[in-house]
Amino acid sequence: MLSVIEPLRRHLVAPVQSPAAAGPLASFQMSLLDRAHQQAAVAALGQAALTGVDLTTLIEQAAIFVAQTLSLDFSSIYELDNDLVTLRLVAAHGWEHDAVGTTIWAEPDSMAAYVLHSAEPVIVRDVRAITTFRVPEIMRTHGVISCISVVIPGTTRPWGILEAQSKRARTFVEDDFHFLQSVANVISSAHARRQNETAREHLAAFVEHNPNPVVELDGLGGVVYFNDAARIVTGGMHKTLPGELLPPNIADLVRHCLETGSNVLDEKVAVSGRTLSWSFFPVSGVLRVHAYGEDVTERLSLEAQLRQSQKMEALGQLAAGVAHDFNNILTIMQGLVRRLGLSASQEQGVMLDQLFTTTERAASLTKQLLTFSRRQVMQRSVISLGDTVTNMSRMLERLIGENITLVADHAPDAPAIEADASMIEQVMLNLAVNARDAMPQGGQLMIATDAVESEDEHGVARWVRLRVRDTGTGIPPDVMARVFEPFFTTKEVGKGTGLGLATVFGIIKQHDGFVDVTSEMGCGTTFTILFPASMQTMEPMIADVTDTPITLRGGAGEMILLVEDEPILRELAHAILADAGYQVLEAECIEQALSVWEENAERIDLVLTDMVLPGGLTGRELARQLQTRKPGLKVIYSTGYSQDLLDSGDEPVHFLQKPYPPDTLLRTVRTCLDA
Repeated sequence: MLSVIEPLRRHLVAPVQSPAAAGPLASFQMSLLDRAHQQAAVAALGQAALTGVDLTTLIEQAAIFVAQTLSLDFSSIYELDNDLVTLRLVAAHGWEHDAVGTTIWAEPDSMAAYVLHSAEPVIVRDVRAITTFRVPEIMRTHGVISCISVVIPGTTRPWGILEAQSKRARTFVEDDFHFLQSVANVISSAHARRQNETAREHLAAFVEHNPNPVVELDGLGGVVYFNDAARIVTGGMHKTLPGELLPPNIADLVRHCLETGSNVLDEKVAVSGRTLSWSFFPVSGVLRVHAYGEDVTERLSLEAQLRQSQKMEALGQLAAGVAHDFNNILTIMQGLVRRLGLSASQEQGVMLDQLFTTTERAASLTKQLLTFSRRQVMQRSVISLGDTVTNMSRMLERLIGENITLVADHAPDAPAIEADASMIEQVMLNLAVNARDAMPQGGQLMIATDAVESEDEHGVARWVRLRVRDTGTGIPPDVMARVFEPFFTTKEVGKGTGLGLATVFGIIKQHDGFVDVTSEMGCGTTFTILFPASMQTMEPMIADVTDTPITLRGGAGEMILLVEDEPILRELAHAILADAGYQVLEAECIEQALSVWEENAERIDLVLTDMVLPGGLTGRELARQLQTRKPGLKVIYSTGYSQDLLDSGDEPVHFLQKPYPPDTLLRTVRTCLDA
């Protein structure tokens, strides 16, 4: 930072002399003539500035006028750079031709710094005798003896320096530096005017090239100006005038802006199926209001989608929590029903079977809730999508009825997918039920599978496509946006849960797939689903061993640690296992399980644990601790859902899905112990 140096008023700054002190009448007349010349020169420069002469040309003329009017050998005009240190010679008279464009630096001990920080003109009588600051070398090499310098003012900082130099000793009078300062002021005014014109040009270009509509309104709300974007948007929305894009209460909005001087922001108006947001800004003094518009249709749509996804996520969390507790209740009900059936009469047995079937229907609904919330544990395997549809064809034909024809078309070369077969079957069933309900008078249901490819920046991706098309009534446009929304249904009360397509959506997302739906009223609906193709080859089909006879009873001395926080369910599972010949140890939390383990570690053969337990650890973490202490320990995980299982890369070998009947419990335990 340069220090401020006050103008010298001692031996190197000449005192101001009055023309009256010059002596004879001839000198006085000469002084008047010089003053007239100076005034004429300033007037000529001012006129040139007002008529819009180029700033560079004006500065060059100013340098010539200064030297000629003051009868001096040299004149110089320097422009100060933004660094406030560098000065570039932009115009000169009398110097060598290559002098223009050279630079000097306003260092603390330089003449330039002294001038820039002086409040008055700086006059040097004899350059050769100056010692207070360094004189530019160009002045010494050209034999300059006397000089006068003034600052060219700018808006926030000096614009530069104007200097005049003489090879002879020169006494500068008051008229001289008044003239020099007037020239400097003309240059300053011309530069400021050019800056304002540039700013106005930039502002006009900003408005005209703004990609959004810009409109200027008079005091009554009439359009007096609009940019090209407003014209384009008006035509694109099939309107004639830009005023048709404005809010209907535009006159009231303009009056409010002008009377209060305040802005009105984000006024939305619907035009031709689009939504425009307008903001209004009063322009003081001219009774005008500027309006800036923006098409926010896509933004509002994205915001609505975000709110919908947040709502679905909240519903999913709620559904998962409800399903977890409900599955515990259903497990207890199924266990008690089966145990009561062992000693019931024939009539009672029939009713118990009906009750058990009812619990299974409730369990199916709970499974849909979990699938929708993406918390249903998946058991993936490599399957053929076409084979899955073929195997389900007979069931689907019975489901849709005789008045609907099922047509299947499967590409033989379609690759396999990695999926949970039961979940894929659930997708087929839900889509078939929807199609059946859309064809009350009959029709055709077409299911096709084939292979497709897509290409993006990561390369080529292979997909297996499933298309389900019906010839039904179609989906109305206002319903289309909500078809995958949970609990949304157009059916009568009691005719649907609104979870069918929400379950489809949840399953597909769990399989990293995509789903799209197209429909035309009266012509039917098509669901298109993409599943990632598997790189693995499908294993040969093997016989289903679910019904293979297996010994369900426990062997001599086999001990199970049962960890379950639901008291009734824990007691029921204990009774079922004990009746089958197993020794059972109970724990209701992590701390109790670890305590029981410490006392019976050597005798425990299997741990049956719920995934969600009180105490800070999950059933998985408990099992890992125990398996570290006893390698080879058999573990069965049981839960209605498990986000922990979904987040982990390795699912447990043995998993018991709630709700489970007693025979499923015994079969799973026996299979795990014998594995």
